[in-house]
Amino acid sequence: MTRKKSLLTELAERRIPQILGMYVAAVWLAVEIGDWMSERFDVPTQFSSYVFVILISFLPLVALLAWGHGRPGKDKWTQKQIIFIPFNSLLAWFAVTTFIQPVDKVQATEILSLTDVQTGKMVDYEVARSGMSQKVYGFFWENKTGDETLDWLSYGSMWMVAKDLMRNPIISIRTPYESPALLSAITSKGYDRALGEPLSLDLSIANDRDSQWMIKGQILQDEGKISFEASLYDVVSGALLTTISSSYDDWLFALDDVAEQLAKVILNKANIKVDANVIPDMPISQHISNNLAAIESVIDSLNAVALDNDFEQGISHLKMALSSDEKLAEAYVLLIDYYRGMGDFASAKSAAESALKLEYNLSQETLLKVKANYYAINGETDKAIKVLENWVKLYPKSADALQILGANYMVIGHRLDDALSTYQKLAELQEINSTALINQARIYRLKGEQANAIKALNAYLLSSPDKAEPHLEMASTYLQFGDIAAAKSHFEDASLMSFNDIDADLGLAKVMALEGRILDAIQALDALRLKADNDADRVKILTEKENLLFYLGRLEEAMQVLDEMRAISQSFMPPLSLNLMFGSKKISYLAYLQRFDEAWAAYADMQAETKPPFNQMLEIIAKSVHDLAGNFEQSAASLKRFEKFKNEFQMNVYDQFIYASRAIEARHAGKFEEAIELHDQAINESNQSFLTLNSLYVVDELKYQKALTLFEFGKFQSAINIIDETLQRNPILGQSMLLKARALYELGALEEAIDLTEKIKSIWQDADADFKDLIELKAFEEQIAAT
Repeated sequence: MTRKKSLLTELAERRIPQILGMYVAAVWLAVEIGDWMSERFDVPTQFSSYVFVILISFLPLVALLAWGHGRPGKDKWTQKQIIFIPFNSLLAWFAVTTFIQPVDKVQATEILSLTDVQTGKMVDYEVARSGMSQKVYGFFWENKTGDETLDWLSYGSMWMVAKDLMRNPIISIRTPYESPALLSAITSKGYDRALGEPLSLDLSIANDRDSQWMIKGQILQDEGKISFEASLYDVVSGALLTTISSSYDDWLFALDDVAEQLAKVILNKANIKVDANVIPDMPISQHISNNLAAIESVIDSLNAVALDNDFEQGISHLKMALSSDEKLAEAYVLLIDYYRGMGDFASAKSAAESALKLEYNLSQETLLKVKANYYAINGETDKAIKVLENWVKLYPKSADALQILGANYMVIGHRLDDALSTYQKLAELQEINSTALINQARIYRLKGEQANAIKALNAYLLSSPDKAEPHLEMASTYLQFGDIAAAKSHFEDASLMSFNDIDADLGLAKVMALEGRILDAIQALDALRLKADNDADRVKILTEKENLLFYLGRLEEAMQVLDEMRAISQSFMPPLSLNLMFGSKKISYLAYLQRFDEAWAAYADMQAETKPPFNQMLEIIAKSVHDLAGNFEQSAASLKRFEKFKNEFQMNVYDQFIYASRAIEARHAGKFEEAIELHDQAINESNQSFLTLNSLYVVDELKYQKALTLFEFGKFQSAINIIDETLQRNPILGQSMLLKARALYELGALEEAIDLTEKIKSIWQDADADFKDLIELKAFEEQIAAT
């Protein structure tokens, strides 16, 4: 009798486990290949899903065939096996329709009609539908050709690809050229030329800025032929999605090919369908230039300004580019910014007009920026704001558009509620909400709403408990509202979380001074100065030291620090800002030392270096010198000239200084009640000005001037009340303390006045002999002694 074999024995003899194992392995390999194809080629992302479901569905057929044909030796096909093939095919079809739902690609753009600010006519714009915009960050490429003459392509390749991708309304791309913060994030890590940084740093930077995709590339050479290779990464996962290589004799065509393939992959990954007829593929040779020498000059100019802060050299390179190709629109766009940085508004306006004539070569976003710049240069602030508002309407999910509009609302004044609304939209857009929450808090600070400011920053702190930034903002907020102890606590927390970041330690030095340990604070700043590893940080530290030296009345030393700051700042600060910031302070210090001839000589030098119309803005500096010298008629004339400039260019941010100057004029004329009303207007303007966020000294000075008017009006207690407000948040303001001592003396509180003068003397113990406030202190002491 033949013994019946067990099932396991039959399976083993027919080699079913081996066949099924090999089949499953083959299925998995096929799935991996499918994934690779969808990343590499224009293959639907669901391709690998179809491969998996179909092949797994045929597993029963494979098992059946293995049972019938797996045993060694000859065998025959049975009718059952043949009939099962169509049955399993039907099963596979059922599995596909059940488990895989076909996803139709979404039409991602729409037409939006807006009123053109210039013509008043309706203009159609193609924009991304809500939620469809794709945010990309591009980093400079690596030149691996060994040919140093091609180093410019490390920058130029990414710049040209970015400009090409920007023409697609779905894709929003930024490179270190468009984002100073992005450039700083790279250079601050030791990569001075923004090249050679590791992939991990690029991904971290892109992730911090809520980017979805990241591009990095290289330039290669094989047997004399140049090829461009770009890699696209998913920022969240860090996965390499695709690497695209293109090599043609025409480099511009090769980069066009790279940009086109990158766009296809990005849109495919996002499941977006774009009508090619709506977005024409305009080659780089047309919308930038077909002249490589001209493009190289543009890249040289970008590097001169972005990396070397050399605006004159940047302008020179752009002029060279335009001599090779006078229709290179991007060169005119850059000239606008460079001339503005130089303070040459006439040339900036001319460049804007030239760019607008070539608007057909510019992307929608670039064109809107050019128009906003043109109106701002022309003094038409209202129109500039309307252009920015149109930009937000066209790109409601653009963090850049919202950020720029919100910042401009804050700058022009009287639009704080609009700024708050804009930043609330930005908060909804961003995942971490850092920029939006910080700016919301700053707006609440300007509105005087401390509780709401702290609430916004607490939300940021909860979302990012391991970051120093929310603590730094908390500290600044508490300082503004006079809570020095709370500010110190947050600076200490930030210091523990910061590595190689001077902001927290700088804040602690500031608190040390406010606690009365000014000399210790200066020593701490000197030590911190040695630790600073970049020029921007060195200037931050020296600025705080200069402020403390001013409080101490040591203006000679303060001017030496100013000279050092000016020399260091040349590496990163635009020439106009350089001249206005340091020139005006030096003139003010010379006037405080009553060295008026030197002050006017410095003023003349400053005027010679400042081009129209900003040379008219210097009249406010001339007015302050006239005031200190007691030349009130000349002061009034300077104020009128400054007001003309302010009105012409709609610079409402300067209203606070105009009101304050009028108040001083009214005080000199004995019109005290009118002066007090003007002081209140000045303080109200300052409280909502972005300048207050940068320096509390401005509003403190305005309050001091009001207290001085009240003092001269005989309202001694009212003057003391205002001074106490400023001394609460800055207890080392000797000038305010002196005015309070004089008011106490007039109220008969002689002992309190004497005690206060002793405190002032301890602050000004090493003050310059000609320091105006020190001379007034000595005169007051003589008055007390004669009592």
